[in-house]
Amino acid sequence: MSLSINTNTLSQSAGNAFRSVSDAFDRSLEKISSGSRINRAADDASGMAIADSLNNAALSMGQMSRNAVDDISMVQIRESALGQATQIVQGIGEKAVQAASDTQTSETRMAIQADVGKSLQALKDLYQGTTFNSKPLLADVPGLSQLSEIDLSTLEGAEGAQEAVSDALDVISSSRSEMGSRQNQLEVEISNLGSQEVAARSSESKIRDVDLAEEVM
Repeated sequence: MSLSINTNTLSQSAGNAFRSVSDAFDRSLEKISSGSRINRAADDASGMAIADSLNNAALSMGQMSRNAVDDISMVQIRESALGQATQIVQGIGEKAVQAASDTQTSETRMAIQADVGKSLQALKDLYQGTTFNSKPLLADVPGLSQLSEIDLSTLEGAEGAQEAVSDALDVISSSRSEMGSRQNQLEVEISNLGSQEVAARSSESKIRDVDLAEEVM
């Protein structure tokens, strides 16, 4: 075995080994304290890319789920308003039937027409006032224009008004049915997004999170 005075290779080797062990120990402590197996790209470059992609997918699904919840709230507000509209229009229908009676006079029909005018104004206010985040929700629901033209001051007008009321109720009922179907679809969508988000988070955890038992050992 040779003996060197100027260069102590054994000491250098020991120093290098110490630094390697010390660096590995420091990395293990970092992983244990952070709970993450990947704290920088050098730890696992490809794993980090995959984990980041899964995290982004999970974040997107979470936001999509929150958007769907907001959509359900909007649908519920619209459907509730349409329920109120149904009651108002049904009341107008009762007035139309009342005005169509032979027992009514011109004066009483005019009084009934005045009551219907108030109901029509209430319906108009309901349509214009139903909003979500300043967005009008009933602007695309037809029926109001047909009702605004009804005239109960004559027998013929009262009879024609009943048909207009029936048509308006059909339109409102169809819209409420669409709202119910839309809410059911959104609830299914939220459930699916929740399952996908959990799956993405689970996959990300398997890649990114540290196995504490193994790392401590």
